[in-house]
Amino acid sequence: MKATGRELVILLPEGKHQNTITEKQTLWLHELLNNVETLENYVKAVEFVNLHRGGITHNPLRIELALQRKVLGSFQFLLHKN
Repeated sequence: MKATGRELVILLPEGKHQNTITEKQTLWLHELLNNVETLENYVKAVEFVNLHRGGITHNPLRIELALQRKVLGSFQFLLHKN
């Protein structure tokens, strides 16, 4: 799960934009988001519901397999835990 095109919008007060500091902080934020948005962390935050097979699973392997599919089957859902 690599973010291919991310757009960050950073709002600064008028007259408070120092290019070097803002550029460093933007790069730091980009690196932080790349480290947090891994497949492992995403699997921890999602549960797979399959109403045909009987309920909710937290099994990481089944969740990864469901994420690899382009389209889930009928009555199959990926739900965020939060």
